[in-house]
Amino acid sequence: MKPCWICNLGLMPYDQALELQTRLAFLRYKKAIDDILLLLEHPPTVTLGKFGKIENVLVTEDELINRGISLCTSNRGGDVTFHCPGQLVVYPIMDMRSREGNLRRFLSELEEVVIKVTVAFGVPGERWSEHPGIWVEGRQIAAIGLHFVRGVSMHGISLNVNPDLEAFRVINLCGIAGKEATSIAKMAKKDVNIEQAVELVRESFPTVFEVQLEDISREQVLGDVIG
Repeated sequence: MKPCWICNLGLMPYDQALELQTRLAFLRYKKAIDDILLLLEHPPTVTLGKFGKIENVLVTEDELINRGISLCTSNRGGDVTFHCPGQLVVYPIMDMRSREGNLRRFLSELEEVVIKVTVAFGVPGERWSEHPGIWVEGRQIAAIGLHFVRGVSMHGISLNVNPDLEAFRVINLCGIAGKEATSIAKMAKKDVNIEQAVELVRESFPTVFEVQLEDISREQVLGDVIG
């Protein structure tokens, strides 16, 4: 199996994570590093993707500020998303040139990783043919948005583990009016924490992507790798 680093970054502002991904993607393109899987949470943040429409943000920018929510633009695909603590974000920085450049398969594999995680909690996550991401009983439990630069993937998938679901009402989820967010904790009707979800991602990701995970610390990534 090919090696893939894995790093749990903890809580990181969205703009900092975007800058980190950009630098890592360049290093991966140069073959200076192996593929790397970033696991993290973001503070409350609304992001607008390349096709994002500001009208899908349902409150004013002043109201976002009052609620302690940042507003960021992003180069990922898709419309508008919401991030907050309690949501596990999975960013694979992977070289598609060594994976036959199959982008559709890559998206499907990311979804499969999350489905394996939700099912492990007794929550039957499923795909919706009309829209990427993972859904449960018509509610979104995971959003997906990708970007590829020089054949290297950026961004990824965000899984609602135990976030404050009321906070998601500041947007039309992925630009779809009337859709609601849900979480593993709500659907499983039990306490679930990020650490449990992280361990399940660690189990499912290497099986789906056929890689060997190798731990690397936050300090190593922010210091030795990109320093």
